[in-house]
Amino acid sequence: MSYVVTGASGQVGSAVVDYLLAQSLPVRAVIRSENKAESFRSRHVEVAIADLTDGEALTKSFQGAKVVFAMNSTALTSPDLQAAAVKVSHALASAIKAAKVERVVVLSSVGAERSSKTGNILTTHTLEEALKGTAPQVVMVRAASFMENWNSAVSAVKSGQSSVLGSAFQKLDRKFPHVATNDIGRVVAEYMTKPSSEVDKLVIIELEGPQDYSPNDVAKVVSDALGKTVPAAAMTEEMMCDLFNKLGFPKTTIDNYIEMVRGFDDNTIRWTTDENVIRIKGKLTLADVLNKN
Repeated sequence: MSYVVTGASGQVGSAVVDYLLAQSLPVRAVIRSENKAESFRSRHVEVAIADLTDGEALTKSFQGAKVVFAMNSTALTSPDLQAAAVKVSHALASAIKAAKVERVVVLSSVGAERSSKTGNILTTHTLEEALKGTAPQVVMVRAASFMENWNSAVSAVKSGQSSVLGSAFQKLDRKFPHVATNDIGRVVAEYMTKPSSEVDKLVIIELEGPQDYSPNDVAKVVSDALGKTVPAAAMTEEMMCDLFNKLGFPKTTIDNYIEMVRGFDDNTIRWTTDENVIRIKGKLTLADVLNKN
């Protein structure tokens, strides 16, 4: 029986694959096209081709799975990313049920328990609601903001395109949880491989890094690495709109992103106080992640 990984070519999915292979486990990678298939097959990973909106193809991909890692890559270029999330969530749910998967580990997000005012993160609420009860054991891994999300702003500084670290977050001193995608992959793989006796019917994990960071903290890490002062500077919403327009993103994507940023700034998006939630701290710091590039 295989350990099935959706989104296997992405940042988190590829880390999950790496950790499973390190344990010499049989892995099946679910990807959308043959383009990256050989990179998996060369590592003795079985490949299944399926679009995450295709319930029938996903059902075939999940047949004989011991555990499935399920995720929804936010459809930033879709005319309506929330509607796209509904399609993916329903397809995954139907496939998990049809294939009679015993356990599913789901990539979710801080703030996923909320049903409004979270922008992009609402897609993970949709995913959680759809996948609850689809398998005898369901594990929701609610991850903090990815440390890697700062890479583009850091790259702009390193390349000389910018003298400041651009921040979508307006409150430059406000700290909020971050986590490295490698730590997410490690924890997901851990919960995919735990004995059944150690996993409840529904497990909710809140996963963060060793410490919280503000935009100013990120700027300090970058400054230390480069040996010069690089201040953080808040981008206006107009600047964000201009940037996303240049990238070809539709208005709905821009609106959702800005709503998410506001949610972090005003503390709408935060960890829960639920006693049944398992809080886990990752190992990698922001310096570990940003200094790799």
